[in-house]
Amino acid sequence: MKKVIKKYGFIAAAICVGFPVLSSIIIGNESDAYGIGEIVGYSSIVVAMSLVYFAMRTFRDKENDGHISFGQGMKIGSMIAVFGGIAFGIYNLVFVTIIDPEFNEKYFADQMGLERGTEEFQTQFTELMETGGFMYTVTGGTLLMFFTVFLIGFVLSVVSSLILKTEKTQPAL
Repeated sequence: MKKVIKKYGFIAAAICVGFPVLSSIIIGNESDAYGIGEIVGYSSIVVAMSLVYFAMRTFRDKENDGHISFGQGMKIGSMIAVFGGIAFGIYNLVFVTIIDPEFNEKYFADQMGLERGTEEFQTQFTELMETGGFMYTVTGGTLLMFFTVFLIGFVLSVVSSLILKTEKTQPAL
């Protein structure tokens, strides 16, 4: 089971991070690319977490004599979701602290239709940060990205476990 979790977990992590990195290289990080970046980001999460199904099926068919319990499936799926979530969280952390430290302000300005540097922007951004802008902090954004990936992976783990679970049959006496 550990071999399957590691293999598919690393592949999922690579997809979660690789697609957004390639997207950033190709289309950039400016406000006109935010919509495409979101589509690429969420698509990469769904594609990566869909590997949960294939990991469970591989474990069932190649390592466990055609059997997998709901619990085994959940363990495999949840651990792969943790791999992907940690990778995407670290990517977010690196992105907003090193690659584009002003991303949160730029993204907020774009979403609100404001010009950065104006008094109106500064007032609204300061108010947001004082009254619950946790998502726009480095810690908040990193945790949000981890939990986004993990929750999508967890839901797909439940569905995949229900689809793939098999009961072990007792040998006839």
